[in-house]
Amino acid sequence: MERERRFAQRTAVEEALEALPGTASALGADPAVASRLEEEYREHLETLREDPGAARIRSREEQYTALRLALLARKRATVIRLRDERRIDDVVLRRMQSAMDTEEVRLTHHEQFE
Repeated sequence: MERERRFAQRTAVEEALEALPGTASALGADPAVASRLEEEYREHLETLREDPGAARIRSREEQYTALRLALLARKRATVIRLRDERRIDDVVLRRMQSAMDTEEVRLTHHEQFE
């Protein structure tokens, strides 16, 4: 089952990488955006190609996710401080918290299915 899951993930990422240039062009995406996504996909693919039986060390992708989640906590504290200092209002705080909640869910959901 694990072998099939890794195979499916690897194949899906490989095919997404193949489709990326054409899709980015069709959407009119900025080349820098497409390049960034390509780099992320290539790093993810590298992780998927690692031998799962080897001694487990945290992959760069796992480190990236952990760092993003840790910095999210800092961003949350910052916007609360700005609201408490009355430099932003509650509406801005709630909008930013909602965006950070979405980012956190995306990161933790991604982590669960790795």
